[in-house]
Amino acid sequence: MMTDCEGLFRAAGRDVALLEHIFDRLPDVLFYIKDRESRYVVVNWAVVQQSGVKSKENVCGRTADELFPVTGYSTWAQDMEVINSGKEIIDLLRLYFSADGGRQWCLSTKYPIRGDDGEIQGLIGISRRLPRPDENHLNYKRLDEFLKILGEDCSRKILISEVAKRVSISVDILEKLSKEIFHLTPKQLLLQMRIDRACMLLETTNLNVTEVAAECGYSDHSAFSRQFKVATHFTPRDYRNSKSA
Repeated sequence: MMTDCEGLFRAAGRDVALLEHIFDRLPDVLFYIKDRESRYVVVNWAVVQQSGVKSKENVCGRTADELFPVTGYSTWAQDMEVINSGKEIIDLLRLYFSADGGRQWCLSTKYPIRGDDGEIQGLIGISRRLPRPDENHLNYKRLDEFLKILGEDCSRKILISEVAKRVSISVDILEKLSKEIFHLTPKQLLLQMRIDRACMLLETTNLNVTEVAAECGYSDHSAFSRQFKVATHFTPRDYRNSKSA
């Protein structure tokens, strides 16, 4: 007898507890369902551990901003954009901060949840912590020169196509290897390097925001501030203040 696939999928989709149990087995993935006001309704243990609270009950009913306080553009604001516009977010590179102050790069994906009437009821999402690059990958050394150029030149305007040409790798192959080894596109790798450098400069120097922007390859400090805020949910100035408090 053939399986009733549609019935099976409907049953699995209704069993939220099953989803929760599955994602509890994925320690490097933050899984969550949020309501219309961006409050956590369902989370896995990775969210609990990231927030530093003791239980899922201490997470549910609260917003991300209440668990991970930030200033300026916030996770709540981003969630409400998804909920109000219905536009999903796929593999957005984000820098998260754990309860102990540690930094962790993630790729965040969020989809709106619609009810039977088509109205958006909330959202479902995951944030995947980026693992260490696979240095045992057969092609890891092929990217050595590429990474070196990005690291040395990230304070200047960089075109990935030009760097690919300098290291004698086609853009398509570079994209493929970058995703296999680093789980990021070449552009995301460059962004990660620049934001990491910006964080270091904001923490350890007295350079103003315009000077930090220039050191990280941005001729326009406003563009730098916008991209820094999207990646960290802090403005550069607020990030510096949070580290000096």
